[in-house]
Amino acid sequence: MRHLDDTELMAVMDGEAGAEHLQECSACRARYQVLERAMGEFTAMHRGSRIPKWKYAAAAAMVVVGVGLWWSQKRADLPNAAFTPGATRPMTQQQVCVALAQDDDRTAPREMAAVVFARYGIKDPKPRAYEVDYLITPALGGAEDVRNLWPQPYAGSVWNARVKDALEDYLRTMVCNGRLELATAQEEIAGDWISAYQKYFRTEAPLPPHAQFVKDRAWE
Repeated sequence: MRHLDDTELMAVMDGEAGAEHLQECSACRARYQVLERAMGEFTAMHRGSRIPKWKYAAAAAMVVVGVGLWWSQKRADLPNAAFTPGATRPMTQQQVCVALAQDDDRTAPREMAAVVFARYGIKDPKPRAYEVDYLITPALGGAEDVRNLWPQPYAGSVWNARVKDALEDYLRTMVCNGRLELATAQEEIAGDWISAYQKYFRTEAPLPPHAQFVKDRAWE
Protein backbone atom coordinates (compact mmCIF):
# COMPACT_ATOMS: atom_id res chain seq x y z
CA MET A 1 0.00 0.00 0.00
CA ARG A 2 1.38 3.42 -0.98
CA HIS A 3 1.61 5.95 1.87
CA LEU A 4 0.48 9.58 1.46
CA ASP A 5 3.18 12.23 1.67
CA ASP A 6 2.85 15.38 3.79
CA THR A 7 1.47 17.47 0.92
CA GLU A 8 -1.31 14.96 0.36
CA LEU A 9 -2.04 14.72 4.08
CA MET A 10 -2.26 18.50 4.34
CA ALA A 11 -4.73 18.43 1.44
CA VAL A 12 -6.83 15.95 3.39
CA MET A 13 -6.69 18.33 6.34
CA ASP A 14 -8.03 21.08 4.09
CA GLY A 15 -11.03 18.94 3.17
CA GLU A 16 -9.81 17.72 -0.19
CA ALA A 17 -9.87 14.12 -1.47
CA GLY A 18 -7.89 11.35 0.25
CA ALA A 19 -9.70 10.80 3.53
CA GLU A 20 -10.77 7.31 2.44
CA HIS A 21 -7.12 6.23 2.43
CA LEU A 22 -6.76 7.12 6.12
CA GLN A 23 -9.51 4.67 7.01
CA GLU A 24 -7.48 1.83 5.48
CA CYS A 25 -3.91 2.83 6.37
CA SER A 26 -3.05 3.04 10.07
CA ALA A 27 0.45 4.44 9.37
CA CYS A 28 -0.89 7.38 7.34
CA ARG A 29 -3.65 7.87 9.89
CA ALA A 30 -1.06 8.16 12.66
CA ARG A 31 1.03 10.59 10.61
CA TYR A 32 -2.08 12.67 9.83
CA GLN A 33 -2.89 12.89 13.55
CA VAL A 34 0.64 14.11 14.30
CA LEU A 35 0.40 16.82 11.63
CA GLU A 36 -3.08 17.81 12.72
CA ARG A 37 -2.00 18.12 16.35
CA ALA A 38 1.10 20.15 15.45
CA MET A 39 -0.87 22.54 13.28
CA GLY A 40 -3.58 22.85 15.92
CA GLU A 41 -1.06 23.72 18.62
CA PHE A 42 0.65 26.25 16.34
CA THR A 43 -2.67 27.89 15.44
CA ALA A 44 -3.73 28.07 19.10
CA MET A 45 -0.39 29.61 20.06
CA HIS A 46 -0.72 32.42 17.53
CA ARG A 47 -4.46 32.98 17.54
CA GLY A 48 -5.17 36.70 17.84
CA SER A 49 -1.63 37.74 16.99
CA ARG A 50 -0.80 40.24 14.25
CA ILE A 51 1.72 38.11 12.42
CA PRO A 52 1.64 38.91 8.67
CA LYS A 53 0.06 36.15 6.64
CA TRP A 54 3.25 35.37 4.75
CA LYS A 55 5.19 34.95 8.01
CA TYR A 56 2.41 32.81 9.45
CA ALA A 57 2.50 30.56 6.39
CA ALA A 58 6.28 30.28 6.55
CA ALA A 59 6.22 29.46 10.26
CA ALA A 60 3.49 26.89 9.73
CA ALA A 61 5.59 25.31 6.99
CA MET A 62 8.52 25.08 9.40
CA VAL A 63 6.29 23.28 11.88
CA VAL A 64 5.41 20.74 9.21
CA VAL A 65 9.07 20.30 8.24
CA GLY A 66 10.04 19.79 11.89
CA VAL A 67 7.35 17.21 12.35
CA GLY A 68 8.49 15.63 9.10
CA LEU A 69 12.04 15.22 10.38
CA TRP A 70 10.73 13.64 13.57
CA TRP A 71 8.53 11.34 11.52
CA SER A 72 11.43 10.31 9.25
CA GLN A 73 13.43 9.22 12.30
CA LYS A 74 10.44 7.34 13.60
CA ARG A 75 9.94 5.58 10.26
CA ALA A 76 13.59 4.46 10.43
CA ASP A 77 12.66 2.48 13.55
CA LEU A 78 9.74 0.77 11.84
CA PRO A 79 9.98 -2.09 9.33
CA ASN A 80 9.76 -1.41 5.62
CA ALA A 81 6.09 -1.97 4.85
CA ALA A 82 6.94 -3.18 1.34
CA PHE A 83 9.00 -6.04 2.80
CA THR A 84 7.19 -6.56 6.10
CA PRO A 85 3.48 -5.73 5.99
CA GLY A 86 2.71 -8.40 8.60
CA ALA A 87 0.92 -11.73 8.27
CA THR A 88 -1.36 -13.70 10.57
CA ARG A 89 -2.62 -17.24 11.08
CA PRO A 90 -6.35 -18.01 11.17
CA MET A 91 -6.72 -18.14 14.95
CA THR A 92 -9.44 -17.05 17.34
CA GLN A 93 -8.75 -15.07 20.48
CA GLN A 94 -9.29 -18.20 22.58
CA GLN A 95 -6.86 -20.22 20.47
CA VAL A 96 -4.23 -17.49 20.71
CA CYS A 97 -4.45 -17.36 24.49
CA VAL A 98 -4.27 -21.14 24.88
CA ALA A 99 -1.19 -21.27 22.63
CA LEU A 100 0.75 -18.56 24.47
CA ALA A 101 3.21 -20.83 26.26
CA GLN A 102 4.27 -22.53 23.02
CA ASP A 103 4.50 -19.31 21.03
CA ASP A 104 6.42 -17.21 23.55
CA ASP A 105 9.89 -18.41 22.52
CA ARG A 106 9.27 -19.05 18.82
CA THR A 107 12.22 -17.96 16.68
CA ALA A 108 12.49 -17.63 12.92
CA PRO A 109 14.24 -20.51 11.09
CA ARG A 110 17.78 -19.61 9.97
CA GLU A 111 16.90 -20.06 6.29
CA MET A 112 14.03 -17.62 6.64
CA ALA A 113 16.18 -15.21 8.65
CA ALA A 114 18.75 -15.21 5.84
CA VAL A 115 16.04 -14.17 3.36
CA VAL A 116 14.94 -11.36 5.68
CA PHE A 117 18.48 -9.99 6.06
CA ALA A 118 18.96 -10.12 2.29
CA ARG A 119 15.71 -8.22 1.70
CA TYR A 120 16.89 -5.46 4.02
CA GLY A 121 20.34 -5.32 2.43
CA ILE A 122 22.20 -6.55 5.52
CA LYS A 123 25.04 -8.68 4.15
CA ASP A 124 26.96 -9.55 7.29
CA PRO A 125 24.72 -9.23 10.37
CA LYS A 126 26.57 -9.22 13.65
CA PRO A 127 25.56 -12.01 16.06
CA ARG A 128 23.32 -10.86 18.92
CA ALA A 129 22.95 -7.39 17.34
CA TYR A 130 19.50 -8.12 15.94
CA GLU A 131 16.29 -9.88 16.71
CA VAL A 132 14.76 -11.36 13.57
CA ASP A 133 11.45 -10.17 14.88
CA TYR A 134 7.91 -11.11 14.05
CA LEU A 135 6.10 -7.84 13.36
CA ILE A 136 2.91 -9.49 14.61
CA THR A 137 4.22 -11.79 17.31
CA PRO A 138 3.15 -15.47 17.11
CA ALA A 139 1.69 -14.97 20.60
CA LEU A 140 -0.84 -12.68 18.92
CA GLY A 141 -1.48 -14.97 15.96
CA GLY A 142 1.43 -13.82 13.80
CA ALA A 143 2.46 -16.15 10.97
CA GLU A 144 5.85 -17.72 10.33
CA ASP A 145 6.25 -15.89 7.04
CA VAL A 146 8.97 -13.63 5.63
CA ARG A 147 6.27 -10.95 5.19
CA ASN A 148 5.96 -10.92 8.98
CA LEU A 149 9.68 -10.74 9.78
CA TRP A 150 12.25 -7.97 9.95
CA PRO A 151 15.77 -7.49 11.38
CA GLN A 152 15.17 -5.25 14.39
CA PRO A 153 18.35 -4.00 16.09
CA TYR A 154 18.95 -3.87 19.82
CA ALA A 155 21.05 -0.69 19.59
CA GLY A 156 20.97 2.59 17.69
CA SER A 157 17.59 3.81 18.89
CA VAL A 158 15.45 3.89 22.01
CA TRP A 159 12.72 2.21 19.92
CA ASN A 160 14.48 -1.13 19.77
CA ALA A 161 13.64 -4.82 19.88
CA ARG A 162 13.46 -5.01 23.69
CA VAL A 163 10.91 -2.19 23.86
CA LYS A 164 8.75 -3.86 21.21
CA ASP A 165 8.92 -7.15 23.12
CA ALA A 166 7.49 -5.38 26.16
CA LEU A 167 4.63 -4.05 24.04
CA GLU A 168 3.93 -7.53 22.67
CA ASP A 169 3.57 -8.95 26.15
CA TYR A 170 1.30 -6.12 27.24
CA LEU A 171 -0.98 -6.40 24.21
CA ARG A 172 -1.17 -10.16 24.69
CA THR A 173 -2.23 -9.68 28.30
CA MET A 174 -4.89 -7.19 27.26
CA VAL A 175 -6.24 -9.54 24.58
CA CYS A 176 -6.41 -12.50 26.94
CA ASN A 177 -8.03 -10.41 29.68
CA GLY A 178 -10.74 -9.35 27.24
CA ARG A 179 -9.67 -5.69 27.26
CA LEU A 180 -8.60 -5.59 23.61
CA GLU A 181 -9.80 -7.30 20.46
CA LEU A 182 -7.24 -9.60 18.84
CA ALA A 183 -7.78 -8.02 15.40
CA THR A 184 -7.16 -4.55 16.86
CA ALA A 185 -3.92 -5.64 18.52
CA GLN A 186 -2.72 -7.21 15.27
CA GLU A 187 -3.63 -4.15 13.20
CA GLU A 188 -2.01 -1.62 15.53
CA ILE A 189 1.25 -3.48 16.05
CA ALA A 190 1.56 -4.09 12.30
CA GLY A 191 0.59 -0.54 11.29
CA ASP A 192 2.86 1.40 13.67
CA TRP A 193 4.10 -0.41 16.74
CA ILE A 194 5.72 2.76 18.16
CA SER A 195 2.39 4.62 18.12
CA ALA A 196 0.76 1.56 19.68
CA TYR A 197 3.37 1.57 22.47
CA GLN A 198 2.82 5.28 23.12
CA LYS A 199 -0.94 4.77 23.13
CA TYR A 200 -1.15 1.81 25.48
CA PHE A 201 1.65 2.79 27.87
CA ARG A 202 0.57 6.45 27.73
CA THR A 203 4.07 7.80 27.22
CA GLU A 204 6.00 9.54 24.44
CA ALA A 205 9.25 7.69 25.23
CA PRO A 206 9.96 4.06 26.20
CA LEU A 207 9.66 3.32 29.91
CA PRO A 208 13.09 2.73 31.54
CA PRO A 209 12.43 -0.92 32.57
CA HIS A 210 11.63 -1.82 28.97
CA ALA A 211 15.13 -0.89 27.80
CA GLN A 212 16.34 -4.05 29.55
CA PHE A 213 13.30 -6.20 28.81
CA VAL A 214 14.34 -9.69 27.72
CA LYS A 215 11.95 -12.14 26.08
CA ASP A 216 12.91 -13.30 22.60
CA ARG A 217 16.28 -14.70 21.63
CA ALA A 218 18.75 -12.66 19.61
CA TRP A 219 19.89 -13.77 16.17
CA GLU A 220 23.24 -15.61 16.29
